[in-house]
Amino acid sequence: MLTTLSLFTFATKFFISLLSILNPLGALPVFISLTSKYSKEEIDNISMRCGIAIFITLMLSLICGKFILGYFGISLVSFRVAGGILIALSAMSMIRAEQSPTNINQSELDRQSQIKELGVVPLAIPLLAGPGSISTCIIQSEKFDHWYEWGTSFVALFLLSMLVFYILSSSRKIRERIGRTGMNVLTRIMGMILLAVAIEYIVAGLKGLFPALG
Repeated sequence: MLTTLSLFTFATKFFISLLSILNPLGALPVFISLTSKYSKEEIDNISMRCGIAIFITLMLSLICGKFILGYFGISLVSFRVAGGILIALSAMSMIRAEQSPTNINQSELDRQSQIKELGVVPLAIPLLAGPGSISTCIIQSEKFDHWYEWGTSFVALFLLSMLVFYILSSSRKIRERIGRTGMNVLTRIMGMILLAVAIEYIVAGLKGLFPALG
């Protein structure tokens, strides 16, 4: 049976490992680019939906991820390839400094619908809660033997989601401190890094699908 200290250490390691994979600070250029036309209240709404989507996605991955993939006949390597392609598309937009055009005649209903969807796709999935974090949760769950390991993992996921919400909702303040030039440079640098990560996902997935490539 785990002691209080070892249980805290276990939860901290799980939290830090997922935080390093999610990397919400690295996702700020994408978030700022996608939310540049929204008000502070709308950004908070998007950030909250993103945090909730991350919590639900990772919690489901922790509980029954491997069973869901197995039920639909989807392997982790296939999921990694698909996620890598989606991330690569976002990375290319960052490198080109492209923003999604806004139709000035867009109805309020469409705007609210876009706000609801944006926090989930592509921000929560696959940009933050992508193949890496989902795989980590699935692999971690195989090591659980007691209910308190599950409980502390859920607490870690909740705190992680709240941290993501805080960072994203404070994106404009962070941008003001860095400056427009700094954000432009950071956007392109992170775009290159994100593209490299996407390629790693795709290559690792293809090697899993086609062992001869290894």
